[in-house]
Amino acid sequence: MSIRLLLEHGQAVYDATNIVTDGVIWESSMRGEAGRLRFSLVRDGIVNFVEGDKVQFYTDGILKFSGWVMTKERTQEQIIQVTAYDQMFYLAKNRGTYVYWDKTAAEVVSMIASDYGLAVGPLADTGWKIPQRIEEGQTLLDMMLTALDLTEAATGREYLLFDDCGRLTLKERSQMDTAGVFCCDGGVGSYAYQTDISEDTINGVRLYQAGRKETEHLAYEMADSEKTEQWGRLYAYRHVDFTLNEAQMKEIAQGLLKEKCRVRKTLVVENINGDIDIRGGNSIYLAIPDLAEIGIEQKVLVERCTHIYEDGIHRMRMEIRVEE
Repeated sequence: MSIRLLLEHGQAVYDATNIVTDGVIWESSMRGEAGRLRFSLVRDGIVNFVEGDKVQFYTDGILKFSGWVMTKERTQEQIIQVTAYDQMFYLAKNRGTYVYWDKTAAEVVSMIASDYGLAVGPLADTGWKIPQRIEEGQTLLDMMLTALDLTEAATGREYLLFDDCGRLTLKERSQMDTAGVFCCDGGVGSYAYQTDISEDTINGVRLYQAGRKETEHLAYEMADSEKTEQWGRLYAYRHVDFTLNEAQMKEIAQGLLKEKCRVRKTLVVENINGDIDIRGGNSIYLAIPDLAEIGIEQKVLVERCTHIYEDGIHRMRMEIRVEE
């Protein structure tokens, strides 16, 4: 396993690989967060870079991360600790207002990216058109994710948005399957399993319609009475377009309950043998037969993946969504 770290300052490109100390850490998530690269360099007086400069990281000759320096921290030992982020950072930082209609989620992503000068890669054809949407003062990322959430509620298809080596990319979850296989036989180190209903669990949905905020009203409600009695009221609020009819709102509510009316089960697996092809959003085959009350020998979704390159060794930490 070989790594290469390049820093671009003005017209100069520096190969900083030989002055990397304490390894390199690359983190990626399935959607909604910027990819992050963290590394430390020995200040040698030759490699010159500042905030906003471009960073590229290669593993075995393959580009895995492209982004920009955002923070630098120096120590008295003349070590510079650096954090770089990819394009998703700019989507989360910038806010805007958009009014659009009859657009697919992919078209929304393309429209916003074009307006803000961001590079775009392959965008899956999400098919379903959002009838009308008003986004006022929201982050660009929230606008895109809302379009994807509306699409998933209407179609049942989950799409993942991420930066792939400097290009915004949108893929259907099924396109992210990999041949990765990890077993509790040396390939998997330590792990921790958690069940939770506090963060991303609902048992009811309330949909509100309005042309203006002051006229907003409850238009549709659906709940799972058994789960409400068991967990207490955990209702989701959604503002939907005023043109939707009752059948369409019912479909949205059913989709949200199908997705989120469950105990969220997450698994964190650490000290895993590294695989350069795995990133947040990939599905892998995982086998841990004696895991808690369930045991796992199935395809699972990697929600977040951290690659750690240190002393010539490549290890990973994965946060995994466990689905029944």
